[in-house]
Amino acid sequence: MENKKNEIMNENSASGKKKREVPHILIILGIIIIIATAMTWIVPAGSYDRYLDEASGKELIDPTSFHRVEQTPVNPFDMFVNVEKGLIEAANITFLIFAAFSSLYLLQKTGAIDAAVASMVRKTQKNPNTAKAFIVIVMIVLSVWGSTGTMSYEEIIAFIPIFVSVAIALGYDPMVGVGMSVVPVGIGFASATVNPFTIGVAQTIAEIPIFSGLKFRIIILAVMTAITVAYVLIYAERIKKNPEKSVMYGLDTAHLEIDDDRLKTEMTTARKLSLVALLITVCIMGWGLLTQGWYINEVAGLFMILAIVVGVLNKWSPNKIAKTYVEGLSNGVMAALIVGFARAILTICVEGNIIDSIVHACVSLIEGLSLYASGVAMLIFQTVLNFLIPSGSGQAAVSMPIMTPIADIIGMNRQIAVLIFQFGDGLSNLVIPTGFMVIACVMAKIPLGKYYKWIMPLFGICFLAQIGFVFLAIALNYS
Repeated sequence: MENKKNEIMNENSASGKKKREVPHILIILGIIIIIATAMTWIVPAGSYDRYLDEASGKELIDPTSFHRVEQTPVNPFDMFVNVEKGLIEAANITFLIFAAFSSLYLLQKTGAIDAAVASMVRKTQKNPNTAKAFIVIVMIVLSVWGSTGTMSYEEIIAFIPIFVSVAIALGYDPMVGVGMSVVPVGIGFASATVNPFTIGVAQTIAEIPIFSGLKFRIIILAVMTAITVAYVLIYAERIKKNPEKSVMYGLDTAHLEIDDDRLKTEMTTARKLSLVALLITVCIMGWGLLTQGWYINEVAGLFMILAIVVGVLNKWSPNKIAKTYVEGLSNGVMAALIVGFARAILTICVEGNIIDSIVHACVSLIEGLSLYASGVAMLIFQTVLNFLIPSGSGQAAVSMPIMTPIADIIGMNRQIAVLIFQFGDGLSNLVIPTGFMVIACVMAKIPLGKYYKWIMPLFGICFLAQIGFVFLAIALNYS
C-alpha cells in the first residue's frame, strides 16, 4: 500500500480558514496504547479463575472467583515492546494480509479486475438503474455471507480497492465503495445466523443447542440488511445528484479512479479464467471455513495458490509471478502495522492484569437492574468489551461464562444473553479503532474522521434496532 498521509481537510470556503491536518492513524492508535499503559498503573489488578471445561474443550471463567492479584504495571519501554508482541501475536492475520494483498495485486496486474470493472461500468452507464441494482445485490449477498461467519473482515478487506474503484467509476465516492462491501459484512456478522466462531462458541458455553433460535436471527438479518442498504442507497443517490454533499468532497480521489484506458480493457479468455479461479477460491474458502474447521492460515494458503494459478493461466514465467507477488507485499505493510498496533493494546492490558478487572467492574454495574434495563446494560457492556477483545470467539470465552449466570439470576433466557453478545460483538466492529475498519479506511484512502461522520448515524440507527430486538426477545421469551 502506498505510504501517503492520511489527512482530513476541513472545508471552510466562506472564511478561508487554513485547512488542518488530523493525526495519522498510527498516532491515534499510539495515543490509545499510552492510555492503556497508564491504566495498568491506575486500575487495580485482578483475575478470574479459569478451568478447562471437558464438555466443550474450552477454557471457561468461574464468575464467582474474581480476586485481586499483584499489580504488574507496564513501564514506558515495555509499552513499545508490546507493539512488537502485538505484531507477533497477530502474525497469522498479518501474513493473511500480505498473502491476500499480493495475490490480488497479481490478479490486478493481469488486467482481469480492470476488464471486469470496465464491463460493469459500461453496463451501468447504458442503464443507470443497473448501478442501484448492482449495489443492492452485492450488499445482500455480502450481508448474508457475513452472517455465516465464512465471510468476515479478514476476507473482504483485500477487495476494498476494487469496490472503491467501481463506486467511483459509477459516479459515487469511496465511501459508497466501503458502504457496499465492508459495512454489509459487518452487519451480517452482527446478525450471525450460523456463525460458528461467535454464535457457535457462545451457545456452547451457554449450554444451549448450537444454532438454535435461527428463525429469529434470520428476521434480524433481513431487517438490519434492509436498513443498511437503504442508508447506502440514499447517500449514493444524494451525492450523485450533488457531489458537494459527499463527506469526501474536496479530497483528491483521482488515484482511485479508473481511467479511460482501463475502461477499454478487453475481457480475454485468460482474464475470464483468472476471474473464475478467484470465484472458485472464494467458494473453496467458504466450504473450508464452514465444514473443515479452516481459519486464517488456510485462507492465506488459498490466496497463495490463487496467485500461482492466475500466473500460469496468463502464461507468466515463474520469475514474473514471483516478482509481481513481492511487489504486492508493499500494499499490505500499512495494514499489517495497524494490526500490530491494535493488538498491542490488548497485550498491554493482559500484561498489566487489568482485563479481568475491567470486565468485573462492568459486570458489577449490570446487577440489580430490571430485565429490560439489564438487557440494555448488557448490550452496552458487550459493546465496550469488544473494544478490549475484538475477537468474537475470544470475547465469547470471556463474557459468556459471566453473562450466563447473570441471565439465570435475573430471570433472562440464556438465548437472549447470547443474542446480546452477538449484537455487542458484531456491530461495534464498524466503529472501534482497534478493529478492521481502520484498515479499511487506509485502503480506501478515507480519512478516519470522514468515515466516522458517515457511519455514526447508521451505527445509531442499528444500535436502536438492536435494543428493539432485545426488548422483543424478552417479551417473547425468545429461546
